[in-house]
Amino acid sequence: MNINKIRITNLKRIISEDYNNSIHAFAKKIDRHSSQFYNLFKGDRSFGQKLARDLELLLNLPPLSLDKSPDEKTIIDKVVLIPPYPNPASNKSAPNLAPDSIFAIEKSIIEHHNWQIEKLHGVIMSDGSMTPTIPLDSKVLVDTSQVTINSGKIYALANDNDILIKRVFCNPNNCGYAAKSDNAHYSDIYFENDSEFNVVGRVLCLLNQIL
Repeated sequence: MNINKIRITNLKRIISEDYNNSIHAFAKKIDRHSSQFYNLFKGDRSFGQKLARDLELLLNLPPLSLDKSPDEKTIIDKVVLIPPYPNPASNKSAPNLAPDSIFAIEKSIIEHHNWQIEKLHGVIMSDGSMTPTIPLDSKVLVDTSQVTINSGKIYALANDNDILIKRVFCNPNNCGYAAKSDNAHYSDIYFENDSEFNVVGRVLCLLNQIL
């Protein structure tokens, strides 16, 4: 669809929705001659740049609104905002938690992997223990429905004071778990079932990079 047809389609929609499909009422509202728009819709004149911008000003529309294809989705249509996982130590957001106003992921990625939106939470990596896989201050997406350990995958673990991001391994003979860092300078953590660490969920992706 060329830009002329897009502008005409959008203007016809506005006249239909806001002016009861009356070109005369629309023209009167913006103090223009109705013949101008009859000719426009008949194809006797083109819908140029100046007319489009003038109408947007008269109608209090955002700039370039009339140039947007009806089939084109806005950014907010394409993404979903993910809430932060609550900080165990406080009812307030902590530095290592992702603000819900900035942690966003494309809906198409969620749909592709069949993730449940209501089970997803954002966490910001608070240390360098998982570098280079997850750099310091990176945002990660956690699926709180996946709390059964799949050995070797990355999980968010919570205790009374903090949330840790670690690669978790099952110890032999079901003797607890080893939470390891990808950065060799950090020590391993060992814990038993239902011990001091609670499995928040599996870390799915880093800034849209699947882990």
